[in-house]
Amino acid sequence: MVKAVLERVSSSAHARETLTPLSAIRKRAAKVSNLWIFDSPKNNRRLTVSGDVPFMHLMLLEGDTGVAGYELVDDPFKVASNSDAGYVRVRSRDGAEHWIVIARSGRSSSGKDSGPSISENLREKASLAGVEVHARSELELLGKEVFLDNWLMLCAIMTRAKAYPTYRETELFLALMSRHGALRVQDVLADARADRSIMLAVVARALQDGTVHSDLTRRLFGTHSQLDRVRS
Repeated sequence: MVKAVLERVSSSAHARETLTPLSAIRKRAAKVSNLWIFDSPKNNRRLTVSGDVPFMHLMLLEGDTGVAGYELVDDPFKVASNSDAGYVRVRSRDGAEHWIVIARSGRSSSGKDSGPSISENLREKASLAGVEVHARSELELLGKEVFLDNWLMLCAIMTRAKAYPTYRETELFLALMSRHGALRVQDVLADARADRSIMLAVVARALQDGTVHSDLTRRLFGTHSQLDRVRS
């Protein structure tokens, strides 16, 4: 699915953290960009995102174990070749912060794709805040189709189970990983004491937190995926 979306990069994108699904639909008018209603497990809130490219960049943040959370400021997804409408404030687990803007890639004089530029206003604002600002476009999504597909699934798994207590499955999962160090997903789900759906959500959360590791870049997540405990 992600591969197909990347092949038809949306020509228009716009999102607000506070935009409701109904108001987003009403504002769309004749726009043809896809509208994503997304429950972010990393931020524990619902986001309304118009446009495939910005949505996929949020997926990259969801799957980045070094990211603790992110905040949408103003209009970070009004995609243009040089947009200063807004940005995404990204918080790392080590306490550091950086900003990203979403913009279209451009063309150099030789006709090759080049990264988007960042407005001087935003550079100055970032400098005053003591943070770095980076531009992101569709170019950074190429070659990451498997990773994106995996995190679409893992975020959905966590969302489906978010209303249910996970303490029992978390305790069982931690005990299994402490005892074995490495297990396949199907081995974890085989514990009869656990609810399989909730246990999958616990596994997804552990992957997002970085307490366990699996090859999500080259292999699609499934029952045969291997989980390796990450030693701190």
